[in-house]
Amino acid sequence: MQGLTFELEGIYFLCFRKPTTTSLILSYPLPPFTTIRGLIANCLGMPRFPDYKQQLILQNIRIGIQPINPREIHRNKTTEMCKLLKLIEREAAARAKVWSFPSAPMFREFLVTPRYRVFLIGEDGLLKEIYEKLQNPERPLYLGQSDDMVDILNLELMEIEEIVSKEIHSIVKGIYEGCEVVKLPYKFSEDGKSLEEITISIPQEFPLELEEEVKCYKFEEENATTY
Repeated sequence: MQGLTFELEGIYFLCFRKPTTTSLILSYPLPPFTTIRGLIANCLGMPRFPDYKQQLILQNIRIGIQPINPREIHRNKTTEMCKLLKLIEREAAARAKVWSFPSAPMFREFLVTPRYRVFLIGEDGLLKEIYEKLQNPERPLYLGQSDDMVDILNLELMEIEEIVSKEIHSIVKGIYEGCEVVKLPYKFSEDGKSLEEITISIPQEFPLELEEEVKCYKFEEENATTY
């Protein structure tokens, strides 16, 4: 059984917008599963709105995520004010149309140079294709917003093993003591109109020691849960 692991490093800032925020745009502390699938679709050259077969390919990929510097990411969170220009058409007596550009303040939370390790499990042929395309993507890779570029580091295709363990090196589904608990977007419905979320726990340091064993996958020296 094969698995693929790689690191994502934000070059400057990243923002994974929470959809319920408006004038104050807050960020998830790590990329949602939907964002990782979007990155994979982008490197493979899939269209922005994949057809059903392409969506099925993406949905069948199991994903695990590990923030490499969780304490540093939390400490370096910064809220920047940006201005959103609103185009308003006005009628004027002297001219047919007058265009003005009043601005409205908007606050956006940024993660400063965050870094994450991603664990992928899927069909061997697909993982090999993703492995090759991450080294030579069909389009420039970004994470979150289209101008938030990322570097791909330490890309490795390896043999993995399904095990049970109390020692976990990734985020974990459910609520665990000493972790940041977040509802993270998981996947879209077939029609793209609804979003499924799962509740995950983000440890402040790794490995996370659980009271009971859980099913996970052994990526060399690290055990990752995937969803």
